[in-house]
Amino acid sequence: MIRRSTWSCRSLACIVAIGMAALGGCGGSDDSGSAEPARPQAGAKPGTQSGARSLQRADVAPIVAPVSNEEPPLELVPPVLDFGVVPPDTKAQGSVQLFNRGDKPMLILAAEPSCKCTALDDIAGRTIPPGESIELGAVLDESPNIGRKSATIKILVDEYPVVKVLNIEAQVSLPVRSVPSLINAVRGQNRQGRIIVESLDGAPFSICAFHGMTPTYLGFDPATDEPRSQYALTYDLDAMSEPYPRYLVIETDREDVPVVDVYLRHETTLPKVNRRMMMSGGYRFPIGRIEQGQSVEVEIPFKSPASAISAVVCLLPGVQSEMIGTRNEETADGIITHVLVRITPRPDFTGLLYAPLEAMSSTGDIAGFDVFGVVVPAGQTCSGPTGG
Repeated sequence: MIRRSTWSCRSLACIVAIGMAALGGCGGSDDSGSAEPARPQAGAKPGTQSGARSLQRADVAPIVAPVSNEEPPLELVPPVLDFGVVPPDTKAQGSVQLFNRGDKPMLILAAEPSCKCTALDDIAGRTIPPGESIELGAVLDESPNIGRKSATIKILVDEYPVVKVLNIEAQVSLPVRSVPSLINAVRGQNRQGRIIVESLDGAPFSICAFHGMTPTYLGFDPATDEPRSQYALTYDLDAMSEPYPRYLVIETDREDVPVVDVYLRHETTLPKVNRRMMMSGGYRFPIGRIEQGQSVEVEIPFKSPASAISAVVCLLPGVQSEMIGTRNEETADGIITHVLVRITPRPDFTGLLYAPLEAMSSTGDIAGFDVFGVVVPAGQTCSGPTGG
């Protein structure tokens, strides 16, 4: 059964502490932990309880279980738990076989992931006979953020203080992705560069706009060349005005991936964190493709807000936001408050929709975030460049 790993006293630090306490307690030492033999009480005769205690400490050797300084002979198959390509906001499941390659039974004391985003089978207390194996299942929680995700699982085996480490990997990606998925433009870096946009299924598609502007291709002419499954685009931050958007939005004609976003890390894109209204899971809120004259709804999660969220306002002219309601979800990280927001562009709005929003609480706290998508005329799949 997959469970959210909470070790209680099965954590590595706790197990080591218990082991040290057990070793220190062998032979009946006093509460102070001193190794000095107990002195007979005044008037005590040989053979009394005090003298017997001292004799026992001197003559009885402590019993200590043999401990190896080596890594346990535990083979992981596969050696890396790779979840592969995972769409945003979905769970991924996988498993690994733990083989005992030693010559005696192997007792699993604990298995602990390094990230709360991973839930594991409870295998603590299970014994693996020599030459046999058990399965360790894992579930990777959904993530809204694009890019590579990695974590580890530490497995502690009885009589082996060195843990066995299993690496976990996943690539959170849309069916059409950008490479790189992040541009680090902090302190003047990477002002110009190139971006590969490709479909993972190999299906051809068209790029309609690059953040509201005409795309600049390398080795491709949309006027004469057939659509491809991969494109090389160039970007120039000097041609854009600051403050920059947190995400650069690439519009495509694919029904399942109307927009592809590239995270732009820059001094002007860092969020202003309000610890009384913390976002849960990041700041990426795509709203996809909206038909002109229509609305779209999006849920914004907040982690245990200090007070009730009462309103959401949009700072982009021509776009309205309406807070419809909230729902609470109990998680291992606390109460998550999901705020349902309706986004409505004005009837004549088309093209890139990149809207800064602010959520407000009943006590006056404010948390800012952005939603992004594209508004297209009815019956069309692209809006094209609009000078955004």
